[in-house]
Amino acid sequence: MKLCELHNFGVYDTTNARPGKKRSIVRNTKLFEIEYYISANGTSIVNDHHYEIAPGTLLCGKPGQKRSSIFPFKCYFLHIQFPEDSPYRAALMQTPDFYRIIDSQVYSQLFEALIDHLLRVGYNPESDYINAKLLELFYHLQNDSQNNHNCLEHCDENRYQFIPKVLEYIHRNYQKPITLADMAALAGYSPNYFHNLFRKVMGITPQEYLMEQRLQQAKWLLVHTESSLSEIAYECGYSSQSHLCSRFKQAVFCTPGEYRQRNMARYQA
Repeated sequence: MKLCELHNFGVYDTTNARPGKKRSIVRNTKLFEIEYYISANGTSIVNDHHYEIAPGTLLCGKPGQKRSSIFPFKCYFLHIQFPEDSPYRAALMQTPDFYRIIDSQVYSQLFEALIDHLLRVGYNPESDYINAKLLELFYHLQNDSQNNHNCLEHCDENRYQFIPKVLEYIHRNYQKPITLADMAALAGYSPNYFHNLFRKVMGITPQEYLMEQRLQQAKWLLVHTESSLSEIAYECGYSSQSHLCSRFKQAVFCTPGEYRQRNMARYQA
């Protein structure tokens, strides 16, 4: 069964692909462009809307949009074309352009498996495995759509306009000690009021969001670098190697060393 047509896919690292460049040119998209960010400190601009990108966030660009990016970032990407009468095309046209509230572990594993398979085996539009992974992706995008629509809509209201600023602050400073009071002061609210507003929009607490950003960066460094656990702990804002190990095992149900061994073995297979 041919579900859609993949025109391009892979891992895009602006540091290697566009050395010395600070941003891309503005262009009009013809396909669905799905990007899951592995590491990032940049901005994606869609129809003049600026989205601060970070590890564990996702972009679902639509045909006919005007797009550009501010570097740097690294992402998995898929460029997809659907038949005009495809129900998946119609469904994805209704999803938000930018996803902040997602289970990043689910998306990370999905993209890792799909892109790894495509790079090793090649693209076959009739492949049951590839189509199954794409269907899984479309399911999660549609399932997570409403929460992210709510997030974007809330951020247009005056009392929620602090959200993008706080998220950007977390994305750029997760490796530093950040307290609830620090984030609340940036928003201009008391800690308790800020905590409640943030949770209403994002679905999780500010502290949980911060922990998720640190965890995602730690997972990426474990698989893609040879940094020691103590170095990773320092780079990701953990107070010590034991603190990293404790948080990691609590969230991922394995130690950082086990996670590294399991995932590096799959990449080298």
